[in-house]
Amino acid sequence: NPPNMGDVVEGNTPTFDRLIVRTRNYILRDGINLKGEEDGESSLDWSDAGTELEPSEWDEQLRSPKNMQLLDCRNKYESDEGSFVSAQPLNTQTFSDTWSVLDSQVKSQSLDPSKPVYIFCTGGIRCVKVGAYLKQHLGFDDVRSLKHGIIGYDRWRSDDSIGSTGAEDEDGCSANGANNKPCEKDSLWTGDNFLFDKRR
Repeated sequence: NPPNMGDVVEGNTPTFDRLIVRTRNYILRDGINLKGEEDGESSLDWSDAGTELEPSEWDEQLRSPKNMQLLDCRNKYESDEGSFVSAQPLNTQTFSDTWSVLDSQVKSQSLDPSKPVYIFCTGGIRCVKVGAYLKQHLGFDDVRSLKHGIIGYDRWRSDDSIGSTGAEDEDGCSANGANNKPCEKDSLWTGDNFLFDKRR
């Protein structure tokens, strides 16, 4: 474990030589520039971004339908590390590339706005923006995102306190994995979750 800075540095020692705090419109520039918006501010309603699914619901629904639209909303280097089985990566270099990729996929009909689309990212923040864009700008009726993202799914899979109501095997895993204690062999995630910070 790294040392606690309070134990290493005197409490009256200045932390910064010079501290400047500036107000910014965005923590992360999303690059959304809808037609008719001169100031660069997005007119999308972030509260209308689709339905958030609990990890157990996500797991159950991903196991059910065939040929589903499942989008990995992360950048290429993140998707290359790991993803959900059958996920379609956007292959973007930066998050601001997302909008033109989504536009071209709808235009080329590789994404169908009349069918449900499932989206995921690391922690869920990017999915709010992508979900709002899909619904409000591209006309998708049914957008479903993974609540708390891959991190939430990973927590759900490793949580020993998840109750079990179905038939279990010798390891204590339920037969279907959904809404019960999931089994490692049943995971729909393959590879690693790329994290640039210490979220878990």
